[in-house]
Amino acid sequence: MIQIPKEKDIVLLSKTNFLSHDVSLQILTSKQIEEHIQNFDFTLNQLYVDCDEDCFLEISPQKKSFAKQLLWEDGKIVVPQDKIDSLLHSLPTISPFLAQDLTGKDLMLAWGKKESLLNAIETGNGTYFSRSRNGKWVKGEESGHFQKLKQIYVHMDPFFVQYVTDQIGAACHTGYYSCFFRKIDQNESISFVYSNKVGEKI
Repeated sequence: MIQIPKEKDIVLLSKTNFLSHDVSLQILTSKQIEEHIQNFDFTLNQLYVDCDEDCFLEISPQKKSFAKQLLWEDGKIVVPQDKIDSLLHSLPTISPFLAQDLTGKDLMLAWGKKESLLNAIETGNGTYFSRSRNGKWVKGEESGHFQKLKQIYVHMDPFFVQYVTDQIGAACHTGYYSCFFRKIDQNESISFVYSNKVGEKI
């Protein structure tokens, strides 16, 4: 069984297939996600949960994806400076930041600020905001499991940042390659996506 955190924003990611860079996002309450799971069609769709149980990934062939804007690629900003300035001016205080690997596999969902995005653009490293430590968090600073970014996209409705990255080692602090290492099945039973953690012998 999973334990969905109460009084906390829950993120729902939606994709048409597991290996896709096209993704949409909703921010729900714990009650809304509980209802979503109860009404979920497990015969047609798949549902995964992340390590903190506050982000869910649904694979649903009938879902549509929303437009995204490529902001940065291979070390270069690819939009005019006035567009960057306008975007930075309108950024929410804190927003979801999603990391995917080069194949489209979702790695982790964290939160970030304007400074997180600016640091990612400047350094090419996956950067977030740690709410527990109340400060900048560059993925891999302590573990060595850096995210070397290839593209940065932004989505506007709702706003979120999408990193496409060459993931070094494990994205999840548990040691699994991805935070979405559990699949929810009928009756909320759980199966594991990966047979072992990164660097662990089978």
